Amino acid sequence: MTTNEASITPKSDFDPEKSCKRLRKAMKGLGTDSNVIIQELVSHQNLQRQEIVEKYTDMFGRDLKEDLKSELGGNFEEAVLAMLDSPYDLLVDALHDAFKAPGTDEKVIIDILCCRTPDEIEQLRQHYELKYGTALDDELEADLSGDFQMLMRSLVAAGRDESETVDSPTAISDAQTLYDAGVGKNSDTDEEEFIRVLNMRSFPQLKETFQEYERLAGAPIEDAISQEFTGDMKSGLLAIVQRVKDPLGYYAERLRATMVGPGTDDTTLIRILVSRSEIDLADIRTRYKEMYNEELVEAVKEDTRGEYCKLLVAIIGK
Repeated sequence: MTTNEASITPKSDFDPEKSCKRLRKAMKGLGTDSNVIIQELVSHQNLQRQEIVEKYTDMFGRDLKEDLKSELGGNFEEAVLAMLDSPYDLLVDALHDAFKAPGTDEKVIIDILCCRTPDEIEQLRQHYELKYGTALDDELEADLSGDFQMLMRSLVAAGRDESETVDSPTAISDAQTLYDAGVGKNSDTDEEEFIRVLNMRSFPQLKETFQEYERLAGAPIEDAISQEFTGDMKSGLLAIVQRVKDPLGYYAERLRATMVGPGTDDTTLIRILVSRSEIDLADIRTRYKEMYNEELVEAVKEDTRGEYCKLLVAIIGK
């Protein structure tokens, strides 16, 4: 099994008191030394940053996040504060905002839920209920409807097999089931079969199932999904397929989507970069170059400005 490469790793000579002194000095007096703040954030991994937040209060009787809020602004402030959140706080806050947005932001819900392992889903469920006092499943039931609601609630049930072994006969059988439920069906599409197979099988098992499907149908599973489904349901199923086939490409494509066209989806850009920085952002950076023949850092530099740009570039690394 290949080991994912992070862009931010733990600081070996970690000294939280020294970091707190540097951060306090960077914010005292006239002006703010943004370079020091950026350096302190990207040179420590998240658990170390959490310890710095606590130590800062112990040393100065002040709240580091509040001090930063008073000194910074705009997207730079949002990105800095995201770096000081725990990884799951960052994700559950994004989910909560998606539920509370006018009309519900289904794109954010798809981005966060369709790519997670059962263990990650379980962590999201626990963190969401602890922070907001409401079950994540209840939010999905209240805010979504139809087949898309069924798909997302099934994902959050975290019933996906986590085995790394692949059973070829099951893959062949599931491929036939998907074909019969979709393009091979004379009447309406059987959405429940797609939901069952795509949400219950392990990612390695699904990878072989999709290969078997293509042999059987003479076309990739994405074609059938695009033909048989519409709207959020289609987007959700396609996200799961892409997560299975090309997990690094999944994030590379979503990063690209935050920057193409007019304006930048800064909140999503920050969330993906920060949440993947200690997992596989270095690998995503490589995949981005393969897919778009452009360095991710250069794309970010073209779309962002100032201290905000400097921080994102430092998170991505070289």
